Formats: sequence, C-alpha cells, structure tokens
Amino acid sequence: MIVEEKVNSKINNSKPYEEVLNLFENDIQEVQMYIDKIIKDFYKPSPSVYTINSNSEKELMLKFGNSTIPKGISYDKKDIINYFFKIKTNVVENATRVSSPYMMGHMTSALPFFHKHISKLISSLNQNVVKVETSSTMTFLERETLSKLHRAFYNMEDNYYKELLTKNDGCFGCITSGGTIANLTALWISRNNAFPKTDNFNGIEKEGIISALKYYNYNDIAIIGSELMHYSFKKAADILGIGLNKIYTIPVDSEYKIRIDLLTEKLQELKQKRIKVITIVGIASTTEVGSIDDLEKLADLAEEYGAMFHVDGAWGGSFILSDKYRHLLKGIQRADTITIDGHKLLYTPIGCGVVLFKSPFLPTTTIRKVANYIIKTDSMDHGKTTLEGSRPANALYIHASLNILGQHGLRYLLETSIENTKYMYNLINLYPQFEIISKPITNIFTYRYIPTWLQNKNVQIKNKNNDINSSFYTTNNNNNNNNSNNNNNNNNNKIYLEKYNNSDNAYERINDVTFNNEESEIIDDERLRKGFVSKTIIKTTKYPNCTNGVAVLRVVIANPLITKESIKTVIEEQIEFGLKLEKEYCN
Repeated sequence: MIVEEKVNSKINNSKPYEEVLNLFENDIQEVQMYIDKIIKDFYKPSPSVYTINSNSEKELMLKFGNSTIPKGISYDKKDIINYFFKIKTNVVENATRVSSPYMMGHMTSALPFFHKHISKLISSLNQNVVKVETSSTMTFLERETLSKLHRAFYNMEDNYYKELLTKNDGCFGCITSGGTIANLTALWISRNNAFPKTDNFNGIEKEGIISALKYYNYNDIAIIGSELMHYSFKKAADILGIGLNKIYTIPVDSEYKIRIDLLTEKLQELKQKRIKVITIVGIASTTEVGSIDDLEKLADLAEEYGAMFHVDGAWGGSFILSDKYRHLLKGIQRADTITIDGHKLLYTPIGCGVVLFKSPFLPTTTIRKVANYIIKTDSMDHGKTTLEGSRPANALYIHASLNILGQHGLRYLLETSIENTKYMYNLINLYPQFEIISKPITNIFTYRYIPTWLQNKNVQIKNKNNDINSSFYTTNNNNNNNNSNNNNNNNNNKIYLEKYNNSDNAYERINDVTFNNEESEIIDDERLRKGFVSKTIIKTTKYPNCTNGVAVLRVVIANPLITKESIKTVIEEQIEFGLKLEKEYCN
C-alpha cells in the first residue's frame, strides 16, 4: 500500500502527466475559434475544386515526409494552434472542394449545416455501438434509424416494427462504414444461407466451402449480376473464399440494364453444371451510368433458381423517398438484402453505409457471432451481426437527415438533382462539341468530347436522331412500323460513326482528348480549371465494335448548390480546354 502511494504520488507530481491530463480535461477556446475560422475559410469561393495534387515530389516530402513521432507534448495553446496552422497550410487550403457547385464528377456533395455540429457531438460522446455497455442509448437510436429505412423499402405493419424494436434476436440491418462492407455483409449472409446447418452438417461457417459443396452435392459456388456491378463484389468474393472467377457478369442492353435473356441462359447453364448460385445481384443505379436493372424480373429469377436476391442501391436506393421516381425501383421490396449509402443521397458525411434485411432474423441465423467478454447471445448488442467490431455512432448522421430534412426535404433534394441533370443533359446535347453516350435515368449521365474534324458529322447525326429517338423526357407514341424504321436509321447512324471511330486513329484520338478533358490530368497553374467531371471507360451498344470501351466524361449531380450558371461554366470550360488539347494532339 505504501509503495502504491509513492508511485501514485510520483506520477501525479510529474509535469508531463499534468500536461497530458490537461489535454483531456480542458478545452482551449482560442484553438476552437481558430479551427472554426479554418472551416469558414475553406467554404469561401475557390479558384479550383482541387481534384489533383500539383506538388512536386520534393514539395510532398517537405509537407508529408516526416516519419518520426515527436517526443514532446504540445500542451501550450500556441503549439496546438501552430499544429493546426500546418494542417491548414498543407492540407486544408488545397483540399478537394467536394461541396463546390462546380464539382460534378463524383458521388460527394455539400452537406446540411447541422452535420458539422453532429460530427462534434459524435466525437465528444465517443460511443462504441458494438455493444450496449459502451452505447447505452445510441444502440437504440441506431435500431430506430434502421427501422425507418427498413419501413421505407419494405413497409410492414406498425405492430411489426413496434414488436421487433425491443427484441434481441433480430435486427433490421447493419450500419457499416460504407457500401463495400454492406455488400460484403449481404454476400456473407447469402453464402451461409445457401449451405445451412443440418443434423449431419455444421454449416458452411464451421465446415468451410469444400465440405459444404461435398455435403450439398454441388461442384461450385457462383455470384451473378451485370457487367456493371460495383468492384466491391470482387473484394467480397475474394474475402469469402469464393474467388473472382466465380462472379459471372452478364452483358447489359442499350439502356445499360442487365440482359434478362442472357441471365436466364447462364442460370440454366449453372444449374445443369451443379453450380450453386448464392446471390443474384440487382443494381439500383450503376456507378458508371446510373442505370437501374429490372428488379422485378430479377426477383422472379431469384425465386425460381433458389438464390438470394441482393440489390446494390448504394446510390439509387434513396429514390425510394421520391414519390415521382420511386417507380424506378419497382421490385426492390422483394430483395432479401439492400445496400444503401447515407453519405450519398441521404446527405450525410462519409462513413454511413447500410445493409437492410427483409427478414430481421436472417442475420441471426446465418452470421451471428458472440463473445463472453463483450457480446452476449441474449443482449441487444449490434456487434452480434456486424462484420465490423468497434464502430462510431454514425447512425446519428442518418437519423438527423431523416428527421431534420424529413421525407419532403430529401424528396426535394433528389428531384432537384434530377432536374439539374436533365438541364445539363439537354444543354450538352445542343453542342456539336459533345456526343451523349448514356442518357440519365436519375442523376448520372456520360458523354464525350468530339474533336473539330468530326463535329459536322456529329451535328448531322444529332439532327437525324432528334426526330428518331424517344428521349428520357418525352413520350414516344410511334407505331411498330415507325419503331422498325427508327431502329434501321439508328443502326445506320451507329455504323457511320463507327467508321469514323475506327479510321485514321480517330477513335484513339477521341479517347485521348476525352480522357484528358478533366482536371485530373492538369498539373500547371495555367490549366488549373474551376470545374470538374470525372472520366471512365464504358462499353456501349452504340459502338459495338469498340470492344475495349469508349472513353467518356461522367456527370454526377447531387449537390443542391449546383446551379444552371455553374453548369454552363463547366461546359464552356470543357469546350475551351478541349480546343487546347486538340492543338496538342494535332502537333
């Protein structure tokens, strides 16, 4: 006892201990004011959206090349402010302006003001929602949040939710760090559900894949979906021991939806080969073009072939809240599992993925894991059914968006994003410098820059197609004969452009110009541009001979701060820059 008192006395009297303790017990007002100013300055108009880092290797080493941990304690407010000054100078000032009205290339957006304050609340409370003992109230807020999202998609009776909200043997879903973990969780459940425990078999989670295949008399496992499936499914197949080669991707049609005819053929082929399809994946807004699969037909096929039906609605799932566009998700209510990202179209900060379960008891019978020291079988602990262990209380972000913005506010944001996308699509279509590759279904579309030497041909084809194509915005009442003639004309037009795409290296040069017509390729200050759209390569039925795909510019509009004027600015900037690139490639 005497020895212990001496040790404690020595520790308590040491200056370093007091300095460290001071960082936990006190809040320095001047530091908080300085950080608030940094944030305020960050939101001021900027000359660029800074989607690249233009520092040289030497400059990067000066800013971020110190690999040693400082030995001293920064306890003085001047030292702490100096640290944040370096962060402001080296990181914040040239950080990507994802909330800029000129940022139209990725699935990030401006956030409602209250999330900044909720972020401070979450970090201050520092709740760990892996178990009730470290999140005594936040656990139940998370359950309520998940019930709201579950109801939006599955719309069960009131008593259904009231009863299950207080049960410890079921859950409506899991909050994850993002769509990747949500998709992985869904496939994890699908795999285990396909090879369950019996009297003579302990289930795939204990016996493993090889034993499961032998016991159930299958030759292999398969995951199947369109060729536009998110790359997170490759990660999941790798982690779950299924293998990337066991992901069967089906080509898409002219609207970038999975071809049901080819899918049916592949399902029948796999059945005959005794290959167990554990999941059919439907996509509710593909990352590249925003297309939405025929979810109703996919649900039918999943039932017919005994597979689970998962919908990756990380981007487009939020349109369930829009009365005007909910019909695009017809059939999603039949999905066994649904992925949705709050940090996309529910307007929360990054790190708010969700996977929903149609049956709240599905995860408890397939993936539940417990531990005596932390997660009890009969507890309300969410860690029983989440892949991730320790997790922050990010459910509060989603809870706030659903309650403060409400369904009407979110509906307005979603529908406004589509209206802005339509406006940009129509504007782009007027310019001879651009060719539309994929029309917007929601708030994503793609196009490419057409060099000057092909623009006259592009205009001729556009004029023909204006009278031929049924657009996203008009109703086509043509009869069958007219449709047949239109198809023939469209085919002739595609052959005509393919001729130019594949002659005199035109295709490669269009690809080069398109691929460089965005800020990520720009290093010097003279070319630092104000706006941004992303780039990708997609295969398109418009040019079937381009087997490696077509380089396109990709627009994603979710930010409510985007205006018609900012859209015009970005387009005009692209035209100006396209001409500069043409000169470079022609020289």
